[in-house]
Order: sequence, then C-alpha cells, then structure tokens
Amino acid sequence: MRNALLCLGLCMFCFVPELLADKCGTFGNRHETSMGAILKGERVLKPDLPFSFTSSKNHFRIHYALSGPDAVDTTDVNRNGTPDYVDACGEAFEYAYTIQVDSMGFPPPPNNGENGKDPYDVYLIDLSQDGFYGLTTSELSLPGSTNQHTYTLTYIELDNNYSKSDKTGNGSPSFNTFEVDALKITAAHEFQHAIHLANYGMNDQLYDVSLYEMFCTWIEAYQYPEIKDYQFYVKNFFSNPKENRFGQRYSQFVSSGYANALFFEYLHDKTTEKNIGFKPILDMWDNIGKKNLPYRALELSLTNNNLPLHELWCGFLERTYFTGKRTRGIDSALLFRDAHVFPLMKSDTLTANPTALFSGDVFPYEIRSLSSGLIGSGYLTDTANMFISPAYPDFFRVFGGQSTSYSVVIDKNSDKTPIGFSEYYVDIDLKSTKYCSLIKLSEGELLLPTERPYPNPLSLSKHSKINFPLPYAIGLGQEVEIKIFTVAGLPVHSERVKTRIDYSNNSVSGANILTATLENTAVLSPGVYIFTIFSGVEPISGKLMVKR
Repeated sequence: MRNALLCLGLCMFCFVPELLADKCGTFGNRHETSMGAILKGERVLKPDLPFSFTSSKNHFRIHYALSGPDAVDTTDVNRNGTPDYVDACGEAFEYAYTIQVDSMGFPPPPNNGENGKDPYDVYLIDLSQDGFYGLTTSELSLPGSTNQHTYTLTYIELDNNYSKSDKTGNGSPSFNTFEVDALKITAAHEFQHAIHLANYGMNDQLYDVSLYEMFCTWIEAYQYPEIKDYQFYVKNFFSNPKENRFGQRYSQFVSSGYANALFFEYLHDKTTEKNIGFKPILDMWDNIGKKNLPYRALELSLTNNNLPLHELWCGFLERTYFTGKRTRGIDSALLFRDAHVFPLMKSDTLTANPTALFSGDVFPYEIRSLSSGLIGSGYLTDTANMFISPAYPDFFRVFGGQSTSYSVVIDKNSDKTPIGFSEYYVDIDLKSTKYCSLIKLSEGELLLPTERPYPNPLSLSKHSKINFPLPYAIGLGQEVEIKIFTVAGLPVHSERVKTRIDYSNNSVSGANILTATLENTAVLSPGVYIFTIFSGVEPISGKLMVKR
C-alpha cells in the first residue's frame, strides 16, 4: 500500500461485501498524510466546525454544525441548549471511556493541549457519501516514536446523523445500522483505536492491522450486545472462510479482522472461566507497545497466561461448527452469543460411494470445512462433516508462513478413525503438521445452498414453479415468506411456504438443495423483479427475470 496510508487512521470495516455498507474511513482515508510528516510534527488539518460541546466528565469535546452539509438534527428535547444528537454522542464516548478505561483497564489516549489538559476532539461531519461510519486520524507523533513504530495523537470523526436515507456516491445505502445505535458502536470502535494508536502504536508497514480491527469489532459487540451490526461482517467468516482466514498479516487483508471478531468473544469467555479477566488482552497490547507485531504479541500473551494460541484454537474451531441449525439442543455456554443466526461454515463437498478423497492446501489458522455424503444401502443416508486447521506453537514468530498440503480419505477401512455410528471411516493427513480437527456425523441428507433462484430467467410458457435456494441456517420444513416486488419497490406477490428439498436439482452430485418454492408462477408477468425471503434469520434478497 502507498506510504500515504501510513497516516494511521484506523477505521470500521473496510471490506465491502455486496449489499453491505463500506464502513472504513481510516486506512486509506482522505487525510493523505505520510508517516514522515507525522514524525516531523506536522498536524493534519482538522474539520472546521462552529460549535462544540464538552461531555459530562470532560473527557471529550464534540464539534458540530447546525447548518450546511455537516449539520446535525437541532432537536433539543431536554432544552439544555445542545442538540440531542450531540448529547448522545458525548454520552456514547463517556460510556466507552467507562468500559474501556475504568472497567477493562486500558490507559486513556492523551488528550489535547499542553500536558493533556484539554478534552479529546470528536467531529460530527457528513460521511455518508463515502459510506464511512467513522475514522480515527493520527495528527501528531508522541514520544517514543521511531521510523518503524509510531505512537500518535489522534482525533475522531463520526457521521452527523447515520440516516436510513443516506446513500453513498454509487447509490448504495451508506449504513447497515442507523441513528443513535450506529453512533454508539462507532464511538466504541473508534475510541479503542485512539487508545491503540497513542499507547501501543503501529508498525510502519501496517502489518497485522487486521488484529486491530478484529479487536475493535469485538469491542462493539462487547459494549452493546443488543446492537447486531457486527453480524453483517462476521458472517463473512463462515460464508468465505478461506478469504477471511484468521491471521492474515498484510494491510490489504484488513477485512479479515472484522470477519474474525468472534475469536475475541471466545477468548474473553475462556479468560472469564479462568478468572483472569482482561489480563491476556492487556498483555497483548503491551507486547505490541514493545514493538512486537500484533499476532506475535497475541501468541506471546496467551502463552504467558497458560492459554497457548494453538491449543485455544482447537476449542475455537469446535465452536465455529455449531451455528445455524446446528445450535438446536446445544448448551448455550458452548455457543457464540448469536450462533443461531450465523450460516454453517462453507464446505468443500463430495460423496463417498464408497470412497471420497479431499485434498489441497491450507494455511495455519485457516479452517477448512469438508462435508461428504455417505452412501449406505444404495441411497444417501448421512453426512460426515469435518473441520481441519493447522495450529502449532510460535507460528507468528516470523513474518510469513507457508500453507500445508492435506488429504482426507473417507472409506470403509476400519483401521482408520470411525465416523460416528456409520459404516465409514476417515484418515486425515497434514504431512506431520500439528493440527486441530473435528469430525461430526449428521443424520440425513447433505444439503447445499446455491446462489440464485432457478430457473432464472423464468419462462411462463415452460416453467410452472420457481425455486429460491436457502442457506444452511434455515431448517427443512420451516415456514418462510416469499415477497416479490417491482424494481421500484412496489409489492407484487407475498406467500408463506414450507421449505423443501429439490430432488430434481442434479447440479451437485450427491447433494440436494433446500428451497422455498413458488408453485404458481401465474402471479407474475414478464419483467424484472426483486425478491426477498423472510425466515427469522437475515432476509435473502436478489433479482429475478420473468419472460413469456
């Protein structure tokens, strides 16, 4: 990445999956200041806003406008002379201070002014065109900085309203979460960045920056478990595990940090069980401050607290298995908080009839999910689900690391590891590399999602029904609602149906597709439509073309 990115603003959610708002304003933000400029003591030009308000405990000064493109809503219900939105901003930052500094034990960032006497600056501006929730920008280096590792004074910018109607420059929604809820989680996220950059610093190459974003995304959910914005990004970990693998070390992989935020939820659960609280987390940041690269700092901290990363990872791997429909009947203490809404881990799929061979390459701390249908007595009866992930001590000691080849053989050779109560066995080979694994037998047929409704386009003269594929998290026989709209958003048809298996779809050998099926296509006319499937989990939407 260009040196200009070393202005070190840290941000929320740079990766933008389709239909999701782009939250990142920090890495590669518009404040094009080089590390060299910061080290020379040159300040970044801050926004120029006419009004300011100091928060209740004097830790923050909120800057805002009442007119122009950056104007906040002037509503002032409590009649204290300050807009309610500005009041809410001050409260959100003071709450972040209470949780992160007073409760968790982080040192606060140095405030502004001589000897830190002035409050920390927060600016409310219109970020909607860029789709940024917020950004933390470094403006001046602090003592102890070097050319390789810099500690910086920062300021924060947040959106001036997080409106549901805001659109980015390309016309997509600016945000996934809105108004005060968005304000709260952004304050939590960005304040943690301010703490990191001032007290622990950042290496000059932005190596391991994904860990910064991983931690800050978890902080949102930790402070506000009732606000589910983080789910939009964590789901990418399950739907694209290779692209979002844990521990990607270059700055262009920052999005993998957002997707892996559940790791810190799991770590916090384990440290709570051991009654050591936030010590391993604080130790990790102290190790970063001592100029260890972040993933190595994590490794060192966990080892020193008798929670070695490679051992902890095996428990984390097992927890990632229990999502969606697999959470049913499982003790909630063994699950992620919102595990029921996360999709099942995307799998490579084969059918053992009577043999299946999976092979390929996998990086350390990458989870590879494999699913095999097991043919018994001439028909598909069960599914073997296997997770594998190389994990061993001191992987992050050096920068780099190679993938490991693997092979997984499923057959009826009883000399291998049995798969549940089936007649099949499995052999996992990672070429002498230590690894974590999980083998689960699920009764019944192997179900796979597809990406689009079919047939598409739908021909009214040829097709009597259309199938809308569903994700793993939705169960067979569950009732869902199909809603179809014009591209202008006008309702065309709504119908509740029970999910079914489409046995006629032979696109995937040895597997079946779970669908919601619209049996009466006569309700549609030729044209282009938008459909949405409501199921109790995240709605599924897409486009559909109908012709004669």
